[in-house]
Amino acid sequence: MDKKRGRGRPKMTEKLVGNHAKSYEFMLTGGRKFSSRRSTVDTVYAMRAAFILTEFASEIDDLDVIFVPDDYMCRSILNQLGRMHLIENYDKESVVDIAKVAIHKKKNGDSVKDIEKYIRNGRMTSEWKV
Repeated sequence: MDKKRGRGRPKMTEKLVGNHAKSYEFMLTGGRKFSSRRSTVDTVYAMRAAFILTEFASEIDDLDVIFVPDDYMCRSILNQLGRMHLIENYDKESVVDIAKVAIHKKKNGDSVKDIEKYIRNGRMTSEWKV
């Protein structure tokens, strides 16, 4: 019997860890079930950014401006930072530098949506205008 061909895109976690995708997702999400595959993958991106930012936390001033566990909107910033690292293959130092820019923009009154657009545009075009 032939294996049935899957539809749609493969999960990002399958690209990252191969056959261990289910256990990786379980570990990252704390065993919670999300309503969609997209929300699971978004959690993977946000958690990757969180790991990087906690690793470099001593170098980042006012990290709590964008790294608030209860703030759902700030999660979209973490999501974009994680995408920078995992999809566009930016190194950790570049992610930290852009996180510092995001903190600066947030403290100057920019909305989370504007910061998210800035990061998305930068990672897609590789043009970082401050």
